[in-house]
Amino acid sequence: MIHIQERALRKKGVLFSLVGALLLTPDAVVIRWMEIGHTEVLFWRGLFFGLGFFLIALLRNRSKVFRAIRNAGWPGILSGVFFAMNTYFYTKSLQQTSAAAALMIISTAPIFAAGIGWIWLRERISLTVWLTILITLLGMAIIVSDEAGGNSLAGNLMAVGCAVFMALNFNWSRMHAPRDITPGLIFGGIIIFLIGFSETDVLIAKQGEIGAMFLSVAIAMPIGFVLLQIAPRYISATEVSLFLLLESVIAPVWVWIVLGEAPGVTTLLGSMVIVMALLLYSYLSGKESQLRRKQLCNGAILNNK
Repeated sequence: MIHIQERALRKKGVLFSLVGALLLTPDAVVIRWMEIGHTEVLFWRGLFFGLGFFLIALLRNRSKVFRAIRNAGWPGILSGVFFAMNTYFYTKSLQQTSAAAALMIISTAPIFAAGIGWIWLRERISLTVWLTILITLLGMAIIVSDEAGGNSLAGNLMAVGCAVFMALNFNWSRMHAPRDITPGLIFGGIIIFLIGFSETDVLIAKQGEIGAMFLSVAIAMPIGFVLLQIAPRYISATEVSLFLLLESVIAPVWVWIVLGEAPGVTTLLGSMVIVMALLLYSYLSGKESQLRRKQLCNGAILNNK
């Protein structure tokens, strides 16, 4: 009976992870498809992100939503700043380089997070992480060297900036756990909106473009983020991270199918190197976690004796 319940919970976690990751994938198509400038993209994305994250906070906290926002405090506001910068570089990279290159570079954020945690939080980096970092940097170098398939050095560097700010936010949230600073993402949406508003003279987005952004940024992505946040209750965080790789793999396929933008051979080669590195990292870190749990269980048994 217990095993049946565990399998049911595991299926629930896998389903949440799968659906959550898939809901993030169409966003790259929306950004590549729109003909408006970067500042107007920021205007609409900031408006819809702020709305989406506020609705999530409202659903989670009901009548105490404003208390939850206030309790996030300045750590929540700074988390919103990191998110705003992450979004700025994300949209800029997708407009300046190929979707495959941008998303593969951005998918290396957990590796940057490990490096930042080592410097910032004095966290120990295992041999597995060092090996993954080296292989990932090799893959990124291969992608950056590709000048075919719509790639550009500036766009690739923007993607690196996105990964770095995402990693900073990971570590900032970890530093302030278990405090819930996620309501601070609302401020991130407001900051993005203000950047776009201050630099946009005329709003020329078509109704179809606004509608596509609303569906992606105010509905699909917030729901996806919430599902991915719930999933670790049922399966390990390592397994959830594997599903996040789907975005970097599937999103460029959507761009290829919808817009006909095929990635270059060199970008595909670099992407394969990064995927293999991240899969190896997830597998080895999972093994290390199992070994630690086994050692703790054995220690507890010996203490009871």
